[in-house]
Amino acid sequence: MIRKWPVIPAFALGCIFCFLGHQYLSMSSVTSSSLVGLLGSFVTSKHRSETNLCPAAIYSGSFAGMCSSEIISNHLELFIVSLLGGILYLGLDGLFKGIGGKLGTVAFCSVAIFFILQKGVI
Repeated sequence: MIRKWPVIPAFALGCIFCFLGHQYLSMSSVTSSSLVGLLGSFVTSKHRSETNLCPAAIYSGSFAGMCSSEIISNHLELFIVSLLGGILYLGLDGLFKGIGGKLGTVAFCSVAIFFILQKGVI
């Protein structure tokens, strides 16, 4: 698992770039996520196999980045959601094999956990 650490910053980059795209460049959140996912698909390496894990993490992060500015209102909150999502993505690495929905589930859970912590529901 230690060699898979690049998925944490990859998730964060996907989340941050998607959020910035739809908040500051006036793209729809779907267009922003699609563009981030497309660009992230080119992040590969023949020499470092752990780099090849990054495109999926970037795309998953872009799903979290589609979040409304009513939930994520500043850059610190965006960073926290990104970090939560990256850690969840890494932690759930062996799970959901062969089952669809891992990327969206990780994105949803990272935003949901942040929202619950932010509102003090628990």
